[in-house]
Amino acid sequence: MTLVALTELVVVAFLLYLGVTQVVLPLWRDTPLFPMFRREGRLQHELAEATEKVVEAGLERKIFETTQKAESVRGRVRRPVRPTSGSDEPVNR
Repeated sequence: MTLVALTELVVVAFLLYLGVTQVVLPLWRDTPLFPMFRREGRLQHELAEATEKVVEAGLERKIFETTQKAESVRGRVRRPVRPTSGSDEPVNR
């Protein structure tokens, strides 16, 4: 008996959720009803993901270029490292 009551409660909660998100909110916002069946929302989500990937790729490229630039600068400028207290030789030769 409790399983049936629990199932009824879950079904009623689900129908209430669908009623609010698919009918009441779109009416309130003056948008088309039943947005879950609209393709536009999915496409906007995919567009946002693709744009995010483009931004990430651009940043990764900038990181790579900056790292390479830093390596080339390090290669051109080699500063001698001070010898340690126990040795008279420089560490970098």
